Amino acid sequence: MQHRVIVSDKSVKKQCRSTLCGCELAIVRGIVLLTHFACSSVAMAATGTKIMDVGAVMPDRGTNSVQQNVDLVFANPTPFEYKVTLQNLSTRERRAIATPATHGPQKVGIHRDVPYLHLGDLSNRLSWKKDGDGAVAYVRVRSPQADSIRFSTRLKLPADTIVNFYGRDLNGKNDVIYSLTAPRKGFDEELYWSPQASGDWIGIEIRLPKENLKQDVELELITVAHRFQAPNLVVPNALECTNHEDVQCAIDDGAISEDSARTTLRLTFESGGSSYTCSGTLMNVSGDGEDVYIPYIITAAHCISTVDEASSVTAWWNYQAASCSGSATSSDFALSFGGADLLVAVESYDQSLIRLRADPPSGASFSGWWVTDVETNTTGSGSHHPDGGHKKYFSGTTQRNVNVNICDEDDNCSLLLDAIEVRMDNGTSEGGSSGAALRIYNQDANDTLFVGVLSASDDECENSDVYFGEFRHFYDYIVTWFDPAPPPPPPVSSDDHGDSPETATEIELVSTTEGEIEDSDDVDYFEVVVDRRGTIEVYTSGSLDTTGQLTSEELGVDISDDDSGDSFNFSLSADVEPGIYYIRVEGYSSFTGSYTLHVEFEENDDHGDTRYTATTVSSSARAWQYSTVGHLEISTDIDVFEITLWANATITIHTEGNTDTSGRLTDYSGFDLFENDDTDEDNSNFTLSGDVEVGTYFLFLEGSVSEKSEYKLIIDISKD
Repeated sequence: MQHRVIVSDKSVKKQCRSTLCGCELAIVRGIVLLTHFACSSVAMAATGTKIMDVGAVMPDRGTNSVQQNVDLVFANPTPFEYKVTLQNLSTRERRAIATPATHGPQKVGIHRDVPYLHLGDLSNRLSWKKDGDGAVAYVRVRSPQADSIRFSTRLKLPADTIVNFYGRDLNGKNDVIYSLTAPRKGFDEELYWSPQASGDWIGIEIRLPKENLKQDVELELITVAHRFQAPNLVVPNALECTNHEDVQCAIDDGAISEDSARTTLRLTFESGGSSYTCSGTLMNVSGDGEDVYIPYIITAAHCISTVDEASSVTAWWNYQAASCSGSATSSDFALSFGGADLLVAVESYDQSLIRLRADPPSGASFSGWWVTDVETNTTGSGSHHPDGGHKKYFSGTTQRNVNVNICDEDDNCSLLLDAIEVRMDNGTSEGGSSGAALRIYNQDANDTLFVGVLSASDDECENSDVYFGEFRHFYDYIVTWFDPAPPPPPPVSSDDHGDSPETATEIELVSTTEGEIEDSDDVDYFEVVVDRRGTIEVYTSGSLDTTGQLTSEELGVDISDDDSGDSFNFSLSADVEPGIYYIRVEGYSSFTGSYTLHVEFEENDDHGDTRYTATTVSSSARAWQYSTVGHLEISTDIDVFEITLWANATITIHTEGNTDTSGRLTDYSGFDLFENDDTDEDNSNFTLSGDVEVGTYFLFLEGSVSEKSEYKLIIDISKD
């Protein structure tokens, strides 16, 4: 059962019973109970302690900006956006917003269903526009009355595609929030969460490097997160308790170091139909290498304990007041998007370890930690984000270790083992505090170190009792990442290229690569990504007698050769479709030595065969003409042209030449407008003509050919 706790209760009743080892504390909020038993501690003390000193500070890599300096292709993409607008909130949804979470982390939003008309893959409904050699399209998602918004999607993109998420800035202009570029193997995520945008809408710009890659895009909306908290907007008097202290005040007073405070971050995430917020800590680790800064985060398991929850995480860095008791947010505030990977979650100690997929911003501090049995009457402190607001400071005194039993209305209980009980002297916890670190002073480190994770509270404002999962119990579960064994020494002779597809060397589609067959058992594998239809030629040169193989299991390609090239080198060629291919090189028999691998490529089709790979034709003039010479390579070849008109016009389209052609013009939805086969004296060329309105149209050009045949296409646009 997922570990959920109450952290905002006002009714507390204490009584001693002879049947218990101590006192029972019943904490009631509505119909949810939290009970802890002060019986004998299950102190599984380690034989010794382990200390990781305060970690490094993240260097400046230009990542400490909430937004990126990226511009949209069209400053105002509204005319081209595919718009997904949800209905106004229903009564049920308004009730869900008004009802706070009865357990677990702080709720900051609800999930809404995508309208029926916009379900499924949207890629074939987008209005693609020319962008240099590529194409660009836009989608806008809106949930009325949201203070902020994000969405989840199934997203597939070809290599080098740029995706820009955008929203409205304070001046009412479109502004890019986050940008990503698909890797050379492409981008394929079954569940990808967008960043969040202020206001009730968010847009996505998809920029393809080549026009003919439209068919490789898949975009399906899954759900929309309607937030009732805006990013970087602190709501005055939102906290239940008034005894919170701004962390900047504690820094100014010397109660907590600035480095220790900077290890705390706010986490927002999605779970079970709602959006939530918790706190977390950026952890220092050993053995990660010089100039390597791995963003390991520890938080509460009752906050994040599943892969999907982790993948939806947004990290809020330095989300705190710029000055003591001020309302303005620190200029160092930054967001990290892209989610996280769940490494381990242990509910009995209410702790989870996740790894962010994005780097921390410059200036982020990595927390030192201490694997130790925390003693009683020890001063503990830390920082947290109560109610998801600006970072606050707390301090208190450890009382004892206890087992905390957490129960819901149906008496379903989970046990937090050997928790550290802390009596708060300064501050308290509220919703959003879960996952924050308990820190105690270590003389050797000369600073406070991480020893526990905030899990539960009696939720009194003054002198509250707060319970922390003890880090020493969790450490054994994460030692693989926090204290890894040193890697084995490299072999004396290392292979220059991998011996399998899994270890293949990645090379460019047109490239020259040096290689060596070291021994009779050595083979070299190379991986090449083909992003368009064409002919690939692969061969080696040099004195080594080589054999070669080109394969693609996905596309059913398997071609081999031995001596078709010069001087006993292999040489092979094939007509290929877009996909990932592997090249295998080895020496004939037991021959060894050096070779040079050559990969060459020639694109075959001059114009795409579908509306997604169509050649774009457009002009903002009211009257214009376009002409081109094209080829129908084979009998099944179709040349498709996308024609965009910016004014009502009369369009005339015809071909010239000896090739027997036919033409068909459709509107953007695919409805046939005009179709013609033979209009000239030789019954070979076609002519289409008619009045059309502003919009995008598609011309499908075919022919009766038995071999590669040439035609001339003329498109004439005149005033309507």
